[in-house]
Amino acid sequence: MVLTQHHPRRFGTLQHVYPVMSRRSDGLSLGINLSPSALCNFSCVYCQILAESTEPATSNRLVEMDCLRAELRQLVASVNDGTLFEQSAFAQVPPEKRALKDIAFSGDGEPTLSSQFDEAVRLVADIRKELCAESVKIVLITNASTLHLAPVRSALDRMLRNNGEIWAKLDAGTPEYYQTVARSKVPFQTICSNLINFSKDFPVVVQTCFLSLHGQEPSAEEIRHYAERLKELSKVLYVQIYTVARITPENWARPLDNRQLDDIAEQVRQLTDLEVRTYYSR
Repeated sequence: MVLTQHHPRRFGTLQHVYPVMSRRSDGLSLGINLSPSALCNFSCVYCQILAESTEPATSNRLVEMDCLRAELRQLVASVNDGTLFEQSAFAQVPPEKRALKDIAFSGDGEPTLSSQFDEAVRLVADIRKELCAESVKIVLITNASTLHLAPVRSALDRMLRNNGEIWAKLDAGTPEYYQTVARSKVPFQTICSNLINFSKDFPVVVQTCFLSLHGQEPSAEEIRHYAERLKELSKVLYVQIYTVARITPENWARPLDNRQLDDIAEQVRQLTDLEVRTYYSR
């Protein structure tokens, strides 16, 4: 599928909104980038943004909200009237994949670290209501580090009332493996507690990137602990298990092959009875 392996976070002259054909959305998604300075509290070994960056993010540079509004309206209109698919990058998208699936907060950093997150959720909800089909989702792709914060919970409550869906990251079953992959100052227990407490009130999609580190796939013991973490959650819509699909900042962080990913997914299904969807690197 066009652009499913390469997700540019810029489109033409637009600064904050970009279209992608998303494997995990199973179609067209419009990304919202609230992190022009790549502000994030994780430093994941597989992060494409880190691989492309020349210097670390040091501030929360604000987004021009009027610009974001105009760009999102422009892109939604181009999907609705079909002009997006006249552009070369999207010209080969088959007709059945041309409907907009979601508007996703993703971009160059952790979206909920932006002081403008609540305002942006309101903006997207208004445009979705005005211009989009009822089926279009508002998706947050998050590392789950801020789900305990009242302003974030308030914004997500609004999002969920507008066909929102939370895709929360959990890349490990143990603190040691978490630190190896995420390299974050946020404790693993904070991530787990946030997911446990949040899933009591709201359904979540759990996103997990498994990969080969120094030539080694995750151990069976690590997968067992990971499954235990999943079983602690109350409302899990399904689990997304995928592997590296783009460049990484560490050359020892490599994709798993399809068989390895399928084996992990089957282990998780058997240990948790959850729906597990896999997404291969190619």
